Amino acid sequence: MAHAKTSYVCLPCRASYKQRYGRPGEERRCPRCAGTLIHAGSAFAAPPRRDTAAWRTLTLLLHAGIGFHKSCCGGPGYRPRTRHEVRERTVYARRSGEPLARALLHREVPRERTAG
Repeated sequence: MAHAKTSYVCLPCRASYKQRYGRPGEERRCPRCAGTLIHAGSAFAAPPRRDTAAWRTLTLLLHAGIGFHKSCCGGPGYRPRTRHEVRERTVYARRSGEPLARALLHREVPRERTAG
């Protein structure tokens, strides 16, 4: 039986590596630059290296603590793919007081209620 693998990402190199799950707290190193790899999850699909906008979006998601982990019912759920989608959700988080990590997971940005 094969061991389960998950994706680790090096943001400066724009590279993704499938590796076995490690022990909690175990630090992984990039084979290209020796920088620290970030655990992205088993449902992660890396954008092309030349797609700088997608890597910027991915950087924001991973630094916000949002991964691409499979659930019992399927994939990781909605994740923003463009800078525009990230910007909309960031503005919503600031205005509503909702944590950024949770606001980034909304498929549709909730509309603000107006008094009336």
